[in-house]
Amino acid sequence: MNKFKNKFIENNFLDLLEEYKKFFKKYELNFISNTLEIIKRKNNQFQCNKNHKNFLQYLYNSLFIEKNFESFILKHLDILYEIKESNIDLIEILDKSFLIMTNSFIKQLIKENYSITKLKKFTYLLEFYLEYIHYHFNEPIDFLLNLPKEIKEYYISHTKLYLLSVYKGIPISHKTHIISINEEKKIIEVEANHYQIVAAKFNKTIYLLEPKENKTFKATITESHPHKKALELINIEKVNRAYPKRNFIRVQPEKEIAATIIKNDIKETGKIYDLSIKGLSIIINKKIELDIGDFAKIKFNLTIKYEDYSFIFNAELKSITKLNEQNFRYHFYFEPTIQEEKLLEKYITKREKDIIKELQNFLQKEIMLL
Repeated sequence: MNKFKNKFIENNFLDLLEEYKKFFKKYELNFISNTLEIIKRKNNQFQCNKNHKNFLQYLYNSLFIEKNFESFILKHLDILYEIKESNIDLIEILDKSFLIMTNSFIKQLIKENYSITKLKKFTYLLEFYLEYIHYHFNEPIDFLLNLPKEIKEYYISHTKLYLLSVYKGIPISHKTHIISINEEKKIIEVEANHYQIVAAKFNKTIYLLEPKENKTFKATITESHPHKKALELINIEKVNRAYPKRNFIRVQPEKEIAATIIKNDIKETGKIYDLSIKGLSIIINKKIELDIGDFAKIKFNLTIKYEDYSFIFNAELKSITKLNEQNFRYHFYFEPTIQEEKLLEKYITKREKDIIKELQNFLQKEIMLL
């Protein structure tokens, strides 16, 4: 990608675009109509519609007016595929359309000094754009199918993102940006703080959040680079909601805590995965006959300030997560009494502080190893 950007800068194409911006704005409709006419001649079965006209308008704007051609292809993959499926050679079409455009530009230059020099630069710019579009149209389609198109846009535009990870139930957030993209391996490298690098040892799932449009991407951490303060991410996929969506802090217990689910003939015991003042999730090593929205009794014990307390809640099943073929995580919501809420709050506050201290201790060890 950098080779195109460098070539654009080295040849001072921006100066040409600025100098003749009135010509480029005036020629826009001609470009659209000429290009559509060429497409019709090449394939009279191809039905041009408003989307195709908009596509050509956006294309022209990105190349000659807005100068944001690097992000254009990624925003219009659906139209590109349609054109490709119709056996239309986009490069050939644009080559002919650019030739007609050159004729109009020559008329603009006739009365100017150094016309030949400017014409050479103009044709070189068109050749550059054809090379760029050819590269994208023929090479990276497979890559784009495997990596959300927004990710590459964020990389190109240096968009500020948030990196979100969870360490034993405690969310860790940090401003980040995409440092690099490996197109072949579908891996991106992002900036991370030391806390997230330590957390990556225990939880390989992480989230990227784009705050302006509230878009969230789930990824898997493959490598940590403490010296560079960076993480390598793979298996990047767009998810429907921002993460973490939590009304209350959840913590993972320090030691394994058993919890029993009771409903009619069902009585299954698993272990608590995490706990908040109004909910918990329980891992069971089998699928049990409960549906979302069902209520069941949940029984478990907690040790709070060296005293044992028993809890029984009438809890609503909110969701089920299939971890693998044997293990399922059941997420429950309950309404505690005031006394129960105070006890849970004491446990969670203490556990939260312990987790943060634990994370800080890991961090100090990591820093000593740097």
